[in-house]
Amino acid sequence: MTPRLRTQDLEWREIDSDIVVLDGRDATYLTLNGSGALLWRMLSRCATREELVGALLDAYQVDEPTAEADTDAFLSTLSEQGLLAS
Repeated sequence: MTPRLRTQDLEWREIDSDIVVLDGRDATYLTLNGSGALLWRMLSRCATREELVGALLDAYQVDEPTAEADTDAFLSTLSEQGLLAS
């Protein structure tokens, strides 16, 4: 599975190590830091789910089931907020 960020009405910028996202559809902001910022950056480069999990494994002291669960939760949240392409 290769999740994709929505391209219309979605702007984001990196500020220091954080990601600030503006959803232009309803003018809401989202700020991501830590693992969320890492995963967002990778999604912006069209990373696969497996690559996202691998990035968490490389960056944090977590086991694979935890990295998979965290990645799935992150993707689920983005999907619920309409930030992923359909």
